[in-house]
Amino acid sequence: MNKIYSLLLLSFSGIAFGQLGGLNINVYDDFSKKPIAVTVKIIGSDKSYSGNGNLNISELKPGDYTFEIDAENYNTGFLNDINIVPNQNLSFSIGLQKSSEKIEEVVINKKTYKTTAESPISLRNISSEEIQKNAGSNRDISKAILSFPGVGSTSTFRNDLFIRGGSSSENKFYIDGIETPIINHFQTQGSSGGPRGIITVDFVKDVDFYSGAFPAKRNGVLSSLFEFNLKQARKDKLGYKAILGLDDMQLMVDGPLSKDQSWSGLFSVRKSNLQLLFKAIGLPFLPSYYDANFKVSKKFKSGDELYFIGLGAVDQFKLNENVEKTPNNLSLIDRLPVSPQWNYTVGAGYRHLAENGNWLFTVSRNTLDNQSTKYYKNIETPDNLLFKYQSQEIENKIRVDRNLSVKDYQVSFGANMNASTYKNNSTSKIVSQSAINFDQLDVNLNVLQYGLYVQAAKKWFDNKLQLSAGVRIDASNYSEQTNNPLEQISPRFSLSYRFAPQFAFNFNTGIFYQLPTYTALGFSENSNFTNKNTLKYIQNSHLVGGFEYNGKNNLRITLEGYYKKYKNYPFSLRNQISIANIGGEFGVVGSEPLDSRGIGETYGFEILAQKRTTNNFYGIVAYTFGYSKFSNENKDLLPSSWDSRHIMTLTAGKYFGKNWNIGARFRMQSGLPETPYDLQRSALTQIWNVANGPVQNYNYLNTLRGNLAHQLDIRTEKKWVFSKWQLTAYVDIVNIYGSSNPSALPVVNLQRDENNNGIIANPNDPENLQYYNLELDKKDKSTPLPYFGLIFEF
Repeated sequence: MNKIYSLLLLSFSGIAFGQLGGLNINVYDDFSKKPIAVTVKIIGSDKSYSGNGNLNISELKPGDYTFEIDAENYNTGFLNDINIVPNQNLSFSIGLQKSSEKIEEVVINKKTYKTTAESPISLRNISSEEIQKNAGSNRDISKAILSFPGVGSTSTFRNDLFIRGGSSSENKFYIDGIETPIINHFQTQGSSGGPRGIITVDFVKDVDFYSGAFPAKRNGVLSSLFEFNLKQARKDKLGYKAILGLDDMQLMVDGPLSKDQSWSGLFSVRKSNLQLLFKAIGLPFLPSYYDANFKVSKKFKSGDELYFIGLGAVDQFKLNENVEKTPNNLSLIDRLPVSPQWNYTVGAGYRHLAENGNWLFTVSRNTLDNQSTKYYKNIETPDNLLFKYQSQEIENKIRVDRNLSVKDYQVSFGANMNASTYKNNSTSKIVSQSAINFDQLDVNLNVLQYGLYVQAAKKWFDNKLQLSAGVRIDASNYSEQTNNPLEQISPRFSLSYRFAPQFAFNFNTGIFYQLPTYTALGFSENSNFTNKNTLKYIQNSHLVGGFEYNGKNNLRITLEGYYKKYKNYPFSLRNQISIANIGGEFGVVGSEPLDSRGIGETYGFEILAQKRTTNNFYGIVAYTFGYSKFSNENKDLLPSSWDSRHIMTLTAGKYFGKNWNIGARFRMQSGLPETPYDLQRSALTQIWNVANGPVQNYNYLNTLRGNLAHQLDIRTEKKWVFSKWQLTAYVDIVNIYGSSNPSALPVVNLQRDENNNGIIANPNDPENLQYYNLELDKKDKSTPLPYFGLIFEF
């Protein structure tokens, strides 16, 4: 018995008197990437540390810290909510932006929130720690971004983000300067949404999220840009982190890979448990996945850096036919295909520090393999085959970027090239607005894209006024409609004027272009590319302006108004609608006859009040009012599928004693426009047996409205600190009270006999006149999704 008491005493003493942790901070000029001399202070403490470029702060008690980084003639920077783990020496890097040489201006420009010369507006920065503690996000960046204004979504379980009224195909993603088109599992081809993110959030330092004012170095951005900045691996020794969750299991390793610590690496693998969770809560589909992420980097004594990154995923999907036979479940089982998918992105970058700036060279390759198969009644016989889809998108990219200072000007220029291949070998029957289409594709399309850009910025009047101007050109050898770069000239201009110590007026305007998706470019009929002479680059002209207030205690308030005007949007010839209206579901977008007659506009305003952690409290209040309209066949502007007039989000959290953290997010969104079903046509046996469900009547495109969507998400976290490791338990519940389904459309299903076959109302009539008896029901409520797990850190 005494031995047991002794063991217990040792265990609790390990918690109370655990080992200390540390932090290595690499600080550099954000433009030139060169190291600078700094002083680092711990907020809430009188301790400070000084060094040139690289500081090591040791003997810190485990817990959450915020660090203030000061350098002469630079704006103050912050590392927020850094969790110090016992027996670990973490590594972080931060770039500081140049300020005035006057001391009073340095104080004025001490702000927690990031802006840049080319993007003084519509730029939000979110740290890895903020993502992980965001209620309802379950450590997924695409869900955490929902806390910001201008961001809408389609359902509780998917990452379809429509930004300022644009479709999810208009979003672009980069990791450490390397474009990464696929960031979601089961990603909708021709779009960017999916149910779960691939990127390991623990390896992310922070994310720059642009909803406008896009920098000239990034091509193909129409609605949003995500720049993922990966953290540095720890330098002292290999560290390990394991997550055992209800939804997945993940193992992570980071640390030095050479004795001199010049080589370091980040590695992770993850296995899904979603199929077990979805089966337990009675969902009719069972997804499962594996993914992996890595970064290996070499830091040279000169300051140059060579790095390699990669991420990939393998996704499997099957139906759960043993689920409760509700109308909603039966409808989904009839309609959803079996859709396995795999993808990867690998790339390398080399950053060279030059005398007046730096060069960045990157090369990368990414591949998406997407398959989908569906049989009538899920009976796998040749006669029952409705579609068998298999395609690949392969891209090989090279980019060169140069930053340099010329007197008081900051200048950037560069070029990019993308050699891509699109393959599609598919057979499908598809119900369109006026016919049943039978498509057979055997496609091997090669496309070359290239672009050039230049951008410059300068500060005036004691740095109160900052101007930036840039231009880029893009072209592709796809067709005569896309091969002239002078038709894709993309100018942009930004202004920021700080008219009072805490207030600024910000403005941006620009024209942006995007090549249509490979599914659209590669669609063929009779061995000819159907859309080759009709598709052009999509054009989007932006006008954004607003005011910014930076107050005490990490408070920021912004008011922004925006207007976006679209031209040359791909338009479906079969359904007579702009494809800007589709992309929020599983499947493929754009594989059909199209032309570029589509136009559109979105406009509105946003309000944001954000407070980063101060006195153990953090919060975000965001509101968006907006319109989103795209054209019909007569070029009349109608509400688009993303026309959510009001979006309001309240996000808050609090750190309590004994390492407790509790957070919540409430989100409310106006009902999205919906297109009614053509029930009479849907009931025809020839239509239903192909569509496996009701078909929409696009003559009445988006004339209905869905239900007011709202949900409350709750996250609770508790940490236990031991002598050489840390344990965290978390519970994250999405949509805790099970709100109403955001769709107001009915569930339409067949009246069925005892053998589960549809009942034909007129079996004696000719086959082309026969129709099923249909039954209508309300959709089930949105299901609460509970996630909980344990995080082990060594």
